[in-house]
Amino acid sequence: HAHTRSGAGRRGHRGHTRKGVARHARHGHTRKGAGHHAHHAHHTHRTHHRHAAAGGGAYAPLTPWRKPPLSLPAPQQLSYGQLTAEGFAGASRWRRGGWYCEYLGCPGRYPLATIWGSVPLFEAADALQLAEPSAAHRALVAHFVRAGESFWNSALQGYAPYPHDRSAQVEVWFDDNGWMGLAFLNAYEATHVQRYLSDAQRAFRFISSNGWDEAGGGGMWWNTDHPYHSGPALASDSLLGILLYNIDHQRWQIEDVEKYVSWGNANDVHDERQLYLEKPNEPSSVIDYVQGPLVYAQYLLCKDGAGESYCVRAGRTAATMAEQNATAYGYRLNYGPEYDAIFLQWMMAYGRATHSGYWLRFAQLNAAAAAAHAKGSEGLLLSSWWGGPIVDPETHPDMLRTAAATTSLFAWVGYYSSPAAAARVRQRSE
Repeated sequence: HAHTRSGAGRRGHRGHTRKGVARHARHGHTRKGAGHHAHHAHHTHRTHHRHAAAGGGAYAPLTPWRKPPLSLPAPQQLSYGQLTAEGFAGASRWRRGGWYCEYLGCPGRYPLATIWGSVPLFEAADALQLAEPSAAHRALVAHFVRAGESFWNSALQGYAPYPHDRSAQVEVWFDDNGWMGLAFLNAYEATHVQRYLSDAQRAFRFISSNGWDEAGGGGMWWNTDHPYHSGPALASDSLLGILLYNIDHQRWQIEDVEKYVSWGNANDVHDERQLYLEKPNEPSSVIDYVQGPLVYAQYLLCKDGAGESYCVRAGRTAATMAEQNATAYGYRLNYGPEYDAIFLQWMMAYGRATHSGYWLRFAQLNAAAAAAHAKGSEGLLLSSWWGGPIVDPETHPDMLRTAAATTSLFAWVGYYSSPAAAARVRQRSE
């Protein structure tokens, strides 16, 4: 899938980090050792990604807009629950003690899976319980909640990227707190355990108190070092806030989200398509996992009374992402499982809310492709969904995040294909 950037050098260099001592753990570069220089890796990956994207038919600036939508073939119907269960069984190969490792074999000084490496499995557990409530699925959610809580850094009052890091000097990412908060929120939706909601609420309080660049006129910082404003942080944090508002009904939550999204609409877009950027002033940085959460967040803002313009913007962005010329790959998402799975998860939520089957069918096609192609030689979900190499230069061999994201895809397609999803929408509308 040809996004022009994944945020090379920005998505990955995080982990058990005291201002960069082992920042590569967040990217998964544990095999290079703690002495690997993050600055050098940053520039290496930026160059690599641009070259890969340039040859991949990406979301190039000035792509013709308002083209007809992609024509989607009928998807193959699969046993998504079985595929998800197989994904979790395969993920056990990454287990160490009560948690997972970032790579097979658990190499490096900081081998454990980070938030970004593990949160897709957390989301997959949530989706299983939502689709098919059971004691076993509920226990699986509880396991991921307990593990997720181990990332809480009480000194900073936020979720640190590496488990059990309690240092006040740790570097913390605002998109991590958004993704983790969403996983806790879905755990609450799946189980109605109040503690899980509290875990999500404290993530958003941390974001609201520390992430927004008020002094600079707006923008969500990437992390607590404030290197630049981040599209993924804006997307995950906005969606977390508006979903919390729909439960808590606290006015400050929707006011914060409206501030974030309105800034994004004015500042985080580039060309006539008005797709959102991953990095400011970099028109090549359009990527799907920023679009999906912002589409759904704006739809919810609109429905919560913030203004019809948000529904219009959500619909326009969704329509643009569905156009025939949005990418050279059409509906075959093959950029990187972690990014593409997030995009599809929240576009399916938007489709269900707007009574459109388009995005579910879109995701079902990708799930069928993943079922056919993603298993590698050892039977683990480490390959691309549609065959060929994974384009993202930050997705390395043997990473948990790859298998976890494909497992998450199966789980969320299973949920949105189930009667439980339709019933949940009906309950929310009553």
